[in-house]
Amino acid sequence: MKPRWLLLGVSVICLLVLFPAAALSQHPQLDLGCGTATVDGHVRAREWANAATVPLVGYLVDASAEGPRFEGIAPSQAEMGTAYFMNDQRYLYVGAILDDPEDRVPHDPSSSELAMIWTFEDEPADDPAAWIDCAWEAESCNEPEDEGWLSGFEWQDPADSGRSVDFSTWAAPHENCWDGSPAEGVTYDAALRGAGAHHEMRVDLRNSPLNNPDPAEGDCFDLRWMWVYMHGQTDIGSGSVSAGWPAKPVDEEPYTGECTILCLSPCDVEEEEEFVPEPGTIMLLGSGLAGLAGYAALRWRARE
Repeated sequence: MKPRWLLLGVSVICLLVLFPAAALSQHPQLDLGCGTATVDGHVRAREWANAATVPLVGYLVDASAEGPRFEGIAPSQAEMGTAYFMNDQRYLYVGAILDDPEDRVPHDPSSSELAMIWTFEDEPADDPAAWIDCAWEAESCNEPEDEGWLSGFEWQDPADSGRSVDFSTWAAPHENCWDGSPAEGVTYDAALRGAGAHHEMRVDLRNSPLNNPDPAEGDCFDLRWMWVYMHGQTDIGSGSVSAGWPAKPVDEEPYTGECTILCLSPCDVEEEEEFVPEPGTIMLLGSGLAGLAGYAALRWRARE
């Protein structure tokens, strides 16, 4: 074998060793911003300034008497809001602003209904490869295993004793597992605000369905699905809007798909640490680049 071909082969192998690690690091991961929010149904810019965000796209919804049901993706796939995530290493805070650009919901309804649902799967901090599977681990409703659904509902109806808030949680792998049980360690509030609605939720990381008894920097979980809804009604009409993320909800077969990895961020460090490559990584990269340079030199000489 000619020396230049041997050199080229070794160089390519060095660079390919780096590829799987680089590919793994490209999964959709968000480091939760550090901060504390007052759960009062008002997503204030100052409180949520450090939060990680994902966009919410328009969904079609059936607002029938049986309750709101997701029906499909809005034709325009327009962005209709933003979801916010942050923590203070004791509580996870989830917020959402849902816009109503076409004024479908009455601004001053006599009755209203608001809802926020998000699904999660707690992942082992020492197994990054599991963070990107985007799949339920449980195979039946009897295997909650640190995954499931958290939801908050709020409605105002003068005929039904006014304001009411309800929390629910249910286990994986899909909505059919819902048993109506209340969620421990969860606080929720929502309100119609202007041409839209604000939603806020606080989840106790040590005592809640998220089940992360010792939250620490680097602990991660899958955000499987995020969904928000608002409905308003007057004597002369009603309207509803809905949005979520991702475009394909998790509760559609085969119950896998896109997800975002949310990781707890340190709350006692203001400046980001400078990234320093490991020595082995530097050696592999240097060997690969040096080998390619040597191959180019040998090929140039062969032409002369």
